[in-house]
Amino acid sequence: MSLHAVDDVGDAIDVTRAFLFPVDRSRWLRLAVVAFFVAGGFGLNGPTNAGSSVSSSGSGVSELPETIPGDVLAILALVAAVVVALLVVLGVVGSIMEFVFVESLRSEAVHVRRYGRRYLGAGLRLFAFRLGVFLLAAGLIAAVVYVAGPTGPVLTWTDAQILSAVLLALPLIVILFPLVALIDGFTVDFVVPVVVLQDRSILGGWRRFWPTLRGNLWQYAAYVLVAFLLNIVVGLAAATVIGIAAVALAIPFLLIGLVVFFVGGGTLTTVVIAVLVVLGLVYVALVLAVVGLVQVPLQTFLRYYTLLVLGDTDADLDLIPDQRTAVRE
Repeated sequence: MSLHAVDDVGDAIDVTRAFLFPVDRSRWLRLAVVAFFVAGGFGLNGPTNAGSSVSSSGSGVSELPETIPGDVLAILALVAAVVVALLVVLGVVGSIMEFVFVESLRSEAVHVRRYGRRYLGAGLRLFAFRLGVFLLAAGLIAAVVYVAGPTGPVLTWTDAQILSAVLLALPLIVILFPLVALIDGFTVDFVVPVVVLQDRSILGGWRRFWPTLRGNLWQYAAYVLVAFLLNIVVGLAAATVIGIAAVALAIPFLLIGLVVFFVGGGTLTTVVIAVLVVLGLVYVALVLAVVGLVQVPLQTFLRYYTLLVLGDTDADLDLIPDQRTAVRE
């Protein structure tokens, strides 16, 4: 049996080459904006271990302050609110850009603002769906730990209680978060194109895609494996190129910064600090531009690959019939 996940890799390279070359500067710049957010994605990171070390008293209770000053709490709350707001904005923009990207590849015309307005509602629904799936998994883990785990305020837990809570949550994390990642990946890779093609809701897109997935389990199992490997290769390639570019760009900025520092008398005066800050901002902007441009061919390849697999498993869901025919002829 032919596996589309394997056969379509070469076709995805050919379609990507035909779409991106010869280089159209305007198209690449607009795609760089889209690819930047698409590559960032909507972070569904699992719980991280707190890196702080605390000493234990004779009773085994961690020595933590009984109360936290009000000004410290206010600062922590403000920082947390800013971080959450930033994540929400990035998540919403990234979800909208998923539709902009698919529409751009489908039509072979990149219009960020036009497609962004068209798919604003769909992007918001996609963000809500992805966030809901993540919160559902996290809530289930928290509920199990709350019901079956240690009792009492978290700050009063002993080391043994903390360990028991971690051991209780760990199996659920191992099971649920790969499942969340799989649902999120299939939603972006296959349900979003269905929504674009048939103007459905996210759940409506899943209802339409589900029979295709169920009827081609081996094909999509192969896709998960091949896509996993491709993402590793693409990630390593992107990290290598971006790392080299970041170092190369850093050299002239460091030299200019040193010149400014010594011209300013070797002290960090207000003027020197202002110039160094401007240099730093320009450097960061250039690095971000490099990130976007590097991601253009990589993300275009990955997305064309998923569209080819989708169309091969269900001809009624083929968004790129002309591009498919062109490369296969």
